[in-house]
Amino acid sequence: MNMKILFITNRDDISVNYLISKLKLKTKSYLRINSEDINIIDFNINPKGEFNLNINNKNYNLKNVMSVVFKRTPLKFDFDKQDSNQTYLNNERKHFFEGLYLCLSKAKWINPMFSTHIAERKIFQLNQANKLGLKTPDSIITNNPILADKFLQKHDKSIIKPISNGLQIVNENIYSIYTSEIEKDFFRSYENFNLFETPVFLQERIENESDIRVVVINENVFAIRIQKNDPLEVDWRKPEVIKTYDNIRLPNELSNLLIKLNKSFGLIYSAIDLIKKPDGQYIFLEINPVGEWVWLESELKLNISETLIKEQVQRI
Repeated sequence: MNMKILFITNRDDISVNYLISKLKLKTKSYLRINSEDINIIDFNINPKGEFNLNINNKNYNLKNVMSVVFKRTPLKFDFDKQDSNQTYLNNERKHFFEGLYLCLSKAKWINPMFSTHIAERKIFQLNQANKLGLKTPDSIITNNPILADKFLQKHDKSIIKPISNGLQIVNENIYSIYTSEIEKDFFRSYENFNLFETPVFLQERIENESDIRVVVINENVFAIRIQKNDPLEVDWRKPEVIKTYDNIRLPNELSNLLIKLNKSFGLIYSAIDLIKKPDGQYIFLEINPVGEWVWLESELKLNISETLIKEQVQRI
């Protein structure tokens, strides 16, 4: 089978499940590859241009794929047993998948694999946002406890957040490290330390009238105001926080800057988090090239999925 649309993800990707359910209504053919399924896929790859797969006795040819939805780096794999070679084998699997996907040069990627990796780096995000003229919180990334303490003393309130996405996998358990307020004297007990083993990411805590989640798809902007039941809570993403959602319209200049930011990373899609201050200023926090959106479409009857599907099929 010559497939035109390819989904690259893991088995537990809810947004891809939802998008595929919408795509089926349009009778578009597609193939989904989950990295965990490597042991049930029969690959026949030829560097001269053959990209053939057999899944459940069905043959697929990836040579003419025209659209790729990339959501998850190939890191999850099923295997029969644990042994000392597992780290090496998983690295082999990861590099195999990445090499295969990069050969799909005809395809339009939502989003390009390595553009996604680059855009997930929060330090670079802030650098790009500042270059484009977006307002950002005063921030410091440091492994020096004295500098960290000076930063906390400079601001009435500060927050600490992960430099990575904060997702932690320990054995079978998955949990997230969220943004939190940090006490002003937190680093005083570390005065005798030379340097930390890893830098910490600190920002001033911005006075918050509301949180804003913005979904950008090429030239399309969906902006949602998020109101928390507890105004003292820092991170609205915590599952226990009660929230309400409203559609809003951003100032045109801000929307255009966010579109430019999205494009500066080579992205088609992203979810961007902002804070709106009581004085009306919008402050950029971060951009997520694989941010979730299904619950927003469900809550507010948005047409995010239709917009994504249009991006997928416009070259087919």
